[in-house]
Amino acid sequence: MIKIPQKPVKRPLESTVSLINIVFLMLIFFLVAGQLAPPQDREVTLSEAATEDRMPPPDALYVRADGALYYRDEPITAETYLTEHSKAGDEAGQLVKLAADKDLEAGRLLEHVSALYKAGAERVVVVTRILRE
Repeated sequence: MIKIPQKPVKRPLESTVSLINIVFLMLIFFLVAGQLAPPQDREVTLSEAATEDRMPPPDALYVRADGALYYRDEPITAETYLTEHSKAGDEAGQLVKLAADKDLEAGRLLEHVSALYKAGAERVVVVTRILRE
């Protein structure tokens, strides 16, 4: 009997394309799912609320305990803040998120809210943190 040598069976090459696709899909997922927001002003301790919905620290206008307005760690006025946001073309430019220090007097907070409305804000939202017991 004659033995005919058989060709060795070639194993198909493993493709890494599927692995690369998975990595890129994960990258896109985390970019979309993650939220990039400026950090909260370190000088401000937010007031507490017991019943409000959770909200991450926003890119807000901050009022420190001494009554000074700050935006991204720079002192600012209500008029300048609204002017800059109107120029930037923000859709929510007329919605102002105001984060006030818990030690700020209520009268000073109302003065800032009034100044924001006079400068052209359509709505002012005071940002608080959730009371944890």
